[in-house]
Amino acid sequence: MNSKLRHIVLATMAGSLFSGMSSYAVADSTVDLVQALISKGVLTEEEGALLTKGRTNEVEADKKASKNKVKVASFIDNATVYGDMRARYERRSGEDTADVDETRTRGRYKLVLGVKTEANDWYSDIALSMGVRGRSDNATFGSGNNGENTKETVYVKRAMLGWSATDWLKLEAGRMANPLYTTAMVWDADLTLEGLVEKVDFKTGNINWFGNFVQSQYRGDRQDFSDNTADRATNNILAFQGGAKFDITDTVSAKAALTFTKYTNRHTSGASTFTPGLGTASGGGAVVGANAFATNDLRTIEIPAELGFKLANNMKLNVFGDYVTNLDGDDRFDAAVANAGANAAALRAAGNDDKAWMLGVGLGMQQGKAPQKGDWSARIWYQDVGVYALDQNAVDSDFMDSRVNMKGIVFKAEYLFRDNVFINFAAGHAKRKNSDLAAIGSNYDVNLNLDKYDLYQMDVTYKF
Repeated sequence: MNSKLRHIVLATMAGSLFSGMSSYAVADSTVDLVQALISKGVLTEEEGALLTKGRTNEVEADKKASKNKVKVASFIDNATVYGDMRARYERRSGEDTADVDETRTRGRYKLVLGVKTEANDWYSDIALSMGVRGRSDNATFGSGNNGENTKETVYVKRAMLGWSATDWLKLEAGRMANPLYTTAMVWDADLTLEGLVEKVDFKTGNINWFGNFVQSQYRGDRQDFSDNTADRATNNILAFQGGAKFDITDTVSAKAALTFTKYTNRHTSGASTFTPGLGTASGGGAVVGANAFATNDLRTIEIPAELGFKLANNMKLNVFGDYVTNLDGDDRFDAAVANAGANAAALRAAGNDDKAWMLGVGLGMQQGKAPQKGDWSARIWYQDVGVYALDQNAVDSDFMDSRVNMKGIVFKAEYLFRDNVFINFAAGHAKRKNSDLAAIGSNYDVNLNLDKYDLYQMDVTYKF
C-alpha cells in the first residue's frame, strides 16, 4: 500500500476513534472496518492491532453493561421512573369546649413510586403509593401490635392515559393528579380525580392562557332497579376552570383563575344530607355531625390568585390567596336544618356560612430553574372556612385536621439539603369558627369535637 495513503487512513481512523465515538455500536463497527482493511491488504496486522487496541474489550464490556439496562418497548419514545420517600415526625393536639384534650404524637413515613411514558403524541402516568384513604399517603410507625412490624399495602395512586390532540389541547382519562389550579384549603394535595380531563394551554402576546375541564366520578357504579328499592345514584364532579398567567413588568408576574365546580347529587333528606352537629358536645369520640360525608348542594365559584415579585440574589416574594362561595349554600343550610330533628332550631339559630377564603405570603430563594442544594422557601397564610362552603371530604388532611368550620394560621418552610433531599417544617394553629356548630369533617385524626387545634411537623424527603 502507498505509504502516504496508509498514513492518511491511519490518521483518519485514529481521529475518529479519539473523537468520542465510544458507544457499543460504533466500537463494534470500528473493529469490523479494521478487519476488512486488513483482509484487503490496506493495513498490516500490526497496524490493525494498534488501531483496535482496547476496542475489543470495550465491546465486550458494553455488551455486558447493556444486560443491566431497563428495556422498554421500541414504540416508547421516553420512559421516566420517579418517586419520593419521606420520614416524618408530627404532633397533633386538640381541645374541646369542656377543656377535654387529646395529643397525638407519631412517626410516619410514605413511599410513592411511578413511571411516566411518552409515545409520539400519547403519554401515561402510573404511580403506586401507600395509604388507604385518598387524603394521605402516610403510614404510621408501629401501627400494628407489639412486635408485629406490620407490612404496608401499596395501592394504585394514579393510572392515567393522555393524548396530546394538538399543541394546545390535551385529553386525559383514568385516575389522575388533580389538574385544577387551586389551594389546600379546597383540595388536599394527595387527592386524585377519576374520569376525564381536558387541558387547554396557549399563548397570545405575553399572556399564557390555560383551562382545565373535569368530569370526575366521585361515586360511580350507578345501579337502577325496576322496583326502585335498591337504586344507587352516581355523584359526579364537574369543574370548569379558565385562567391566565402573565408578566406585569420584568420583575412582577401574576396568575389567576376562575373555577366553577358542581357536584351532581342534590339529595336533601336522610343519610344523603350533610348535617353538622352542635358545638356543645364534648369528650372523646364526641359526635360532630349526623352526616359528615354527604356532598349535597355544592355548586361553588373559586378564585385562586397570586402575585410574584423577583428580588435581588435569586429571591422571590409571593402573595397568594383563594376565595370560594357556595352558590347553593342556602339550600345546603336548609337541608341540614330539615334533617337535624331535635337540633333543628339550634342549627337554624347558628346561621348559614357558605364562604371560605385564605391569604398568604411567601419568600424564597431558587438558584436555577431546577431545585438545587441551598434553595429554600417559607410561606405563611391565614384561612377561614365556613361550614357550608366546601366539600368536607376534600379539604387538607393536615390543616385543619380534615375539617370545615375552622379558621387559623399555617407556617411552612423548606430547605434543600441536597439537590434531591428536602427538609421541611410546618406548624399551624386553628380554632373553631362558629362556636355554635361542630368543626365537622370526615376521617379526621383528633377524636374530639374540636374547639382548638395545633399541629407541628418535621420531615425529610428524598426524591428520585
